[in-house]
Parts: sequence; structure tokens; C-alpha cells
Amino acid sequence: MRKTIAMSKLVYNSTDEERLRIFTALSEFCKNSELEEAVLEENYTLKIEKYYSIFDRLITYQKFVQEEQQKQDKEFYDLYEKARVFVLHYYQAMYMAIERGELLVSTANYYGLIYPFEIPEITKGEELLAVSEKLFEADSMRVGSGGKYFANPSIGAVKVWVEKFKEVWEQKTNKFNVKKGEVENIDNIRKDADRCIAEIHNFFDKRFSEYKFEKQIQLFEELGMQVEPGQNIFEEETEPIDLFLPEEDQEKSPERKNNSGTNSINQLRFDLFFPEA
Repeated sequence: MRKTIAMSKLVYNSTDEERLRIFTALSEFCKNSELEEAVLEENYTLKIEKYYSIFDRLITYQKFVQEEQQKQDKEFYDLYEKARVFVLHYYQAMYMAIERGELLVSTANYYGLIYPFEIPEITKGEELLAVSEKLFEADSMRVGSGGKYFANPSIGAVKVWVEKFKEVWEQKTNKFNVKKGEVENIDNIRKDADRCIAEIHNFFDKRFSEYKFEKQIQLFEELGMQVEPGQNIFEEETEPIDLFLPEEDQEKSPERKNNSGTNSINQLRFDLFFPEA
């Protein structure tokens, strides 16, 4: 490795939003440059466009996943509350019917309760499903022994809302549906993108060295970069990792092997083939 020293320090937190901001600015800079000769080598301009496309799609995808997660969370909470109310009201209706003398005190025994009993506490989804399952089994046993169906609410109405909640519960606890979408090879993509940004910063740091630092800050802002006084030391690999594999080599990539299988709705793939200049 060889070390190169930049005279300005890049203020950079390695977020996807920052990467997109920088590559967007660099893309606009390369397209709108009035110089006859390209400022950056073609290898860098191609990488800039490639990474601009990748992180633009990635941010859009992350927003989509977040919005879908919010919708799913709202539906989950609404159905949880609805099902919870129906289950608790069933116990309350039974309690009040016993209290009025419309049901025998022994009715509560079918549900593992002794009158006067406490209404079960339900504070989370697992408890709702567990209490509901026990309720349905006990109620079926009671009706099977000749007991009458309750009304307001009926056990059928309770089951409908519990089943609706159970459906979204299973979706929420299924990693395929809820967890953050997997993006193939994204860690290596980010590392290489960061290395590209560091190298471009170092390149322009040398070009801007003749200007006062206030002017350098302004010029770097046009490139989407924020800098401060200081020094950065970048270690450049003598043989940089080539993420842009020819198509015939893509199947041999370790990342391809580790992520083989059917594409899911929560997996985003990028074509990393980097056309030759």
C-alpha cells in the first residue's frame, strides 16, 4: 500500500444518503463541466454514474420498504386493538351475565376461572393469541356440554377479529415480510464507493490547493462534499477490489454463491458489470 496525504479533511459519515448526495453532485459536475478535457479519468466518471444509479435506486427502495413497514405496523396495531377489545368484552359479557344471574356461577369454571374473576390482562400480541386460543377451546367445550352461545359479542365475531389479527401477526413475525430488505453484496459496494469518494476528494484536494480554504469549501460543496481544515491519510490498495465482474465471472463470485436462490420481494440486486472504457 502507498499513503497519500490530503490537505483538507473530508467530513463524511458513510451513510447511503451522503453517498447519493455526493455522487449526484459529481455526476452533475462531470456532465456540466465546460472544460474541453474531462477533469476526471473516464474510469472515475463511469464509476460515478454507476454508483449514482445504485444509491439512487437503493434510497428509493429503502423508502419503499419503510413505507410498507409503516403501513404494516398501522394495520397490525389497529387489528390488535380490535381483536383485543372483542376478547376482553367476551369475558366481561360473561362476567356481567353471571352477575345478573343469567348464567350459573359454574360457567366460569369452563374457562379455568372462579367467579368473581379478574378479566385477563392483554398487553401484547403473544398474550392476545394465547388468551384467545384458551378462550376458544374452553368455549367449545362448554357449548359441547350443552351450554348456550353467548351474544354481544358472539364467539364467532371474536374469532373473526382474532383470525384477522393472527394473519398480520404471522406476517409481522416472518422475516421475509418484515425485516429490512437484503441487498446483494451491499457491504462491498459501500466500501468501494467510499474508497472512490476518498480518492476523488484527494484528487480535487490537490487541484484546489492553490485557493484559500474558504474558496476550497465552496468548491467542494459543488461536488457534494463537506471539508474542514486538517489532513486525511488515505491508504490506496495496489490491487483494488474489482466489484465490476464480467458476466461470465459473476456466477463465480462468493457473494453470488452466498446469496443464491430465488429473488424475493425484499431483495434488491444490482448489475455490477462495469463496462470497459
